[in-house]
Amino acid sequence: MLTVEKKNLILSMLQEKPVVTVPELSRALETSEVTVRKILNELDGQGLLRRTRGGAVNISTIREFEEKEKEKKNTGEKRAIAKKAYEYIDPTDTVFIDAGSTTLELVKLIKNGGKRDIVVITNALNIAFELLDADDIELVFIGGSVRHKIMSCVGGFAENTINSLCMDKAFIGCNSITVETGITTPNLYEAQVKQCVLRAARETILISDSTKFGHTSMARISPIKNITRLITDSRIPQQLRSQIEGTGVDLVVVNPEENNETRKDNGF
Repeated sequence: MLTVEKKNLILSMLQEKPVVTVPELSRALETSEVTVRKILNELDGQGLLRRTRGGAVNISTIREFEEKEKEKKNTGEKRAIAKKAYEYIDPTDTVFIDAGSTTLELVKLIKNGGKRDIVVITNALNIAFELLDADDIELVFIGGSVRHKIMSCVGGFAENTINSLCMDKAFIGCNSITVETGITTPNLYEAQVKQCVLRAARETILISDSTKFGHTSMARISPIKNITRLITDSRIPQQLRSQIEGTGVDLVVVNPEENNETRKDNGF
């Protein structure tokens, strides 16, 4: 097999699953692990994959979409998920709202809904901006190092502030979810902030559309079993539903069509 054929086979394998290891590539290519590592380094240098310790990951699993990109994707699912998430908020609750397009839909419901005396804590600039003219909702903004494309604040300042707070509920998003690896995101600093939030909240609710399942990103946030509830849409496979329920998490599945929404694309 020529080197170019080996490279194409590796990239083909990464299209089928997000992570490959050196030993499995060695078997598939029928070549030594030394040669596999050399090829992986070359592909990494070309920007076609990301080299990791012991293997490689699909470059798409570590790419982080900008908020403006994400807001245009899967809007029906996100609105249905946000509508269900809003049902779990009670008047006078103190809630943390994470950065993300689905959480932005939730904040719009909080702003325009009938439940008042809610305290919203967030580290997301776009979510804070959404509530600036909502005089009857107390807004606590957590600053820090700004991630411009994601519109969130991270770093030690943000983490220390969150560690000093107590919250009734936290609504967080993520980039990727698998039962084996758990909840992950491409950015280490983002993961660290989310970990602080999970520790500070009495209830933790992950809101995520079904396109996030089956993918793994670089930074691990938490095992699925450590969250209270997971709200997603009805396109999640039945087998995966059973696996998640087996972890003890309260899995809530919504149907976007019941919310008079239609699915328009596949993406994040």
